[in-house]
Amino acid sequence: MHWGHAVSDDLIQWKNMPIALAPDALGNIFSGSCVLDVRNDSGLFPGASDSNMLAFYTSSLPQSDGSPDFQTQSVAWSTNGGVTWEKLPGNPIIGNALRVCFRDPKVFWYEPGAYWVMVLTHGQTVGIYCSTDLMKWELASEFGEGQGHHSAGPWECPDLFELKNSGGKSRWVLVVGVGDGCPAPGSGTQYFVGSFDGTNFVSEGASDATRWLDLGRDHYATQSWFAAPSGRRVAIAWMSNWRYARNTRTRFFRGVMTLPRDLYLGDDLAGGHFVGQRFAEELDQAFGLPDAELRVGESCVAPAAFRVRGRALLRTGDTLHIRLFDDDYDQFTIQRNEQAYEVLLERRAHGGDDTFSREFPHRYTVALPASDADLDFDMIVDSGAVELLLDNGRHSITQLFFPRSVTGAVRFAGSASGTFALFVSRKE
Repeated sequence: MHWGHAVSDDLIQWKNMPIALAPDALGNIFSGSCVLDVRNDSGLFPGASDSNMLAFYTSSLPQSDGSPDFQTQSVAWSTNGGVTWEKLPGNPIIGNALRVCFRDPKVFWYEPGAYWVMVLTHGQTVGIYCSTDLMKWELASEFGEGQGHHSAGPWECPDLFELKNSGGKSRWVLVVGVGDGCPAPGSGTQYFVGSFDGTNFVSEGASDATRWLDLGRDHYATQSWFAAPSGRRVAIAWMSNWRYARNTRTRFFRGVMTLPRDLYLGDDLAGGHFVGQRFAEELDQAFGLPDAELRVGESCVAPAAFRVRGRALLRTGDTLHIRLFDDDYDQFTIQRNEQAYEVLLERRAHGGDDTFSREFPHRYTVALPASDADLDFDMIVDSGAVELLLDNGRHSITQLFFPRSVTGAVRFAGSASGTFALFVSRKE
């Protein structure tokens, strides 16, 4: 388990770099995060500099008796933008207090208190730690007991950040991955909206309410960063599911990341808030102007990578069938009922009787609140990776497909009406 490394100027085209962090005597290198230590709060750098970078990660040491890994938190630093790293000789900086699952540190600067905050998985809860020097950390609070969705799978890869709605109202968002037992089924990503005072996070919703950042089966371990000076909160997720990730039959790679998305804070009619997503603005440049117009009832030959945007008019009882890859079944069927849209998600596997063939196929339905008859639609398909945003990004559905061919006809059919713009990527 290593830390890979890639760099990009536009969030779309990425260049692979040498491996950043490799396993050592403390164990494998699990997930974490990086920050800029501009003021040299850690004391590890010669002085203040915009290039002072720290990586926080989990050291996960396998046990000889077969018991769970022994997990601690470690740090490395870089003075050249992360090209090369040096690990702290005194690692780990946070020892393990007999926790079975103790990993994935996400670190950020908390401006009101002028100190650093770390969120860290404590199994089925999240620990919130504080520090002034990035080296010595104190546990301030814990969140998650009796909150949201709990299952056999641990909470992983926590993320905590602030968002503002269109009116300037601020809320904090805590995101956690749930390793298994999600309704999709398998692993998934839930989130909480609430308040954060620098030491304690308080959810604004009912304790048993669950909000899913994505309703598909392939959106996990979401991590975000703050894109200054625009104030954007950009997120990327791992596009797979632990039910079949280790058994995916691919020839040249194993796993893929989602496209970058801008997160925003929306207002519920009931007075609460939700986290919406829009494809990052860089993708508008990647796809350019529309190449064709596609109406309900029409099909169009599409390449391996394309985008479809538009609005569908669905009145009560109407359906919209979406068929991709020139396949013989509908991957998405959207039906409008009196109170909600019901989305039927189907996926089939081509292959033999193995773990992948049993776990990868699915057929399940999710219900989405229906705000009006027009359903905003934005979908990007890229060589079998499908990312679908509905209702101005309030709802996200991310799915992997392994069709016989990634090119072919895309078709919208049903009793709904609507016009969609088809965009074709010309990025090499």
